[in-house]
Amino acid sequence: MKKNYMLCLLLLICMAAFSQTKSNNDGYVSPFEIIEKDLQLGATESEFYVGYGKKLNFGHNGDNMDDIHFVRYNITLDQTDFLLNVGDDNNDRFMIGRQHWSEDFFTPQFIFKTNGKMGIGISDPTTSLDINGTIRADSLLITSGNVGIGTENPQNKLDVNGTIRAKEILVESNWADFVFKRNYKLPTLREVEEHIKEKGRLPNVPSEQEVKTNGINVGETNALLLQKIEELTLYVIQQQKAMEQQQKEIEELKSKITQ
Repeated sequence: MKKNYMLCLLLLICMAAFSQTKSNNDGYVSPFEIIEKDLQLGATESEFYVGYGKKLNFGHNGDNMDDIHFVRYNITLDQTDFLLNVGDDNNDRFMIGRQHWSEDFFTPQFIFKTNGKMGIGISDPTTSLDINGTIRADSLLITSGNVGIGTENPQNKLDVNGTIRAKEILVESNWADFVFKRNYKLPTLREVEEHIKEKGRLPNVPSEQEVKTNGINVGETNALLLQKIEELTLYVIQQQKAMEQQQKEIEELKSKITQ
């Protein structure tokens, strides 16, 4: 262990001695020729804007007292530069952004705040992940909570304020097969007529005002519509049997008359 300590100490002494003897005319101290003029540490305001094409710049600009202010200046004029800040102009956040040479201010692309809020394409995220832009993903898993599209306060698993277009929608719901069971009490047409006169709608069908206020349940509504179709089918069958019975009686009367 002592040998390791001595080795590290010797290495530091050598580097310090080397750096004291290796400087350029611009005042930059560099231990290696390959990065000379490309590394700034503790840059002052005047040094911060001198030249272009710097590979790495640590320091602060003016009143900016960020712990780390990393800038990748583009070596070509009229291009976009890359910035990375820890603190970001005295704000408690980590920022990655860009700035074109013609722009006065940088544009934040990624923000992480000390309160845990994270933003992409937005300067002040207000949620755990706040994205201003398009998301492309192979899959998305949401284990809890509600999803809102076009609404900021979803009350259901999926709230959409707008139009949905799909090739197919699968809805799981109960169905209306009970209409054809023997114990089903089919309302008479007279009862249906009286209900229509009183309520202005078919039995068990919600009113217009209820639909405007609460909307409709797609699965329940389809089952209800099927129930009415099946009831109509039973009415038609009853009418057909009555007509056949009447026709039989007519034929019997005709037979008696011709005798």
